[in-house]
Amino acid sequence: MKITQINGARGLILKSSIKKIIIDSDIENASAFKDIVITHLSLDTLNIIENNSNQYRRINLSYDLMLLLQKLWRYNIIKKPNVMPKFRILPSGYEATLGLEFKITAYDSDDGLPGSIAIIIEDMSTGEKLGYVPNFITQGQHKNRIKKWKRAFRDAHLTQFTSFNSNINKNTNLTNISYSEKKFKARVTELLPETEKLKLFFSPFNPERLLEINKIATQNNYQIIWQPTTANLLHYYFPNDDFYTTSDNSLEKDHLINVNKQELNENNLIQEQPNNLIAQDLRNYLKIFRNTLPQSDFSDIIKMIHAQETYMI
Repeated sequence: MKITQINGARGLILKSSIKKIIIDSDIENASAFKDIVITHLSLDTLNIIENNSNQYRRINLSYDLMLLLQKLWRYNIIKKPNVMPKFRILPSGYEATLGLEFKITAYDSDDGLPGSIAIIIEDMSTGEKLGYVPNFITQGQHKNRIKKWKRAFRDAHLTQFTSFNSNINKNTNLTNISYSEKKFKARVTELLPETEKLKLFFSPFNPERLLEINKIATQNNYQIIWQPTTANLLHYYFPNDDFYTTSDNSLEKDHLINVNKQELNENNLIQEQPNNLIAQDLRNYLKIFRNTLPQSDFSDIIKMIHAQETYMI
């Protein structure tokens, strides 16, 4: 198995004697491949899906990311692909095959957005094993996911471990790490009176995070008024939670509460219609998690995995 790093974009090309696949990367590189593995949501990987031009292209991804994409299309939050590819779900923790050459096992991960996975790919002819994970956070909502895949990577006796490096905070003073769940909740509470700053977190790409913000606001006697598209998205994921919205049409769904615009007051925080492209919204949201992985955490993971070779992209 030959592993080639793509210059200018984060991603890998894997080559066996008769087959090659691409992991992540961007639309320019991925357009030449019929088999693509997407491990996380980013502007580049979203563009690969949205600008697909081959109906026979197979995109391998997690169930969580596939579900999110379906709902974002359903509520007209993002555009559907130019040509709908063949999607294939990689079941978490279970081995699957990529052609006759590779075995792949995906594990749920956490990078601050739904659908992130870590993967192990094995070349069936040589037995070489690659462990690959993009950016991840160890102090996020799903710490146990990180623990699970790093143990799996250790037990697999990897030939190579490859990861991103943009998320690592090289400051050894852990008190200066900019992100943890506890700090995030405190930050949201501080920003409640400041709609302009708080709305940076109002990304439809993470419904679970929006639910957390909604609960924090309610606990502090504020009420977020969601745009109808976002409210419908949240209602799908969390049908038993209350979400307020303004709409010209009457709402018949339980727990979706229509608010008359004349009834709004100073404790209502209104989610505005995005003025910029949804791509900019995703780019801004990803900045929240930049440099949030302590160098010490990453060093401990590399030591535990103990791959023969380690590469940073």
